Amino acid sequence: MLHQFEGLHKLWDTPTNLDYLNKLTKLDLLVIDDFGLMDLDLDKCRDLFEVLDTRDGRKSTVVISQFPVSTWFDMFADNTYADACLTRITDKHHTYRLEMNGINMRETE
Repeated sequence: MLHQFEGLHKLWDTPTNLDYLNKLTKLDLLVIDDFGLMDLDLDKCRDLFEVLDTRDGRKSTVVISQFPVSTWFDMFADNTYADACLTRITDKHHTYRLEMNGINMRETE
């Protein structure tokens, strides 16, 4: 899902982007899969923050990553956005955290 943020910055103040952000905000459940596979430049930081901020405490968001949460801060190009986004993702009052270790189910025997 995070790849959907790739082009948002090009449309930032356009009705198309605002419509798209509104749709992401209104979803009952938003799944951000493969978080951390790409670094978040400043535009992606802003887009992710906008989505997370408007959903915070109102709608459910699931973030899936192969990387430990302790490494997520370094994926952001901007420390302020990193703090703001990670606070919303990891806030102990609104989140459940599951850490799983095991075999890669995509690997064949």
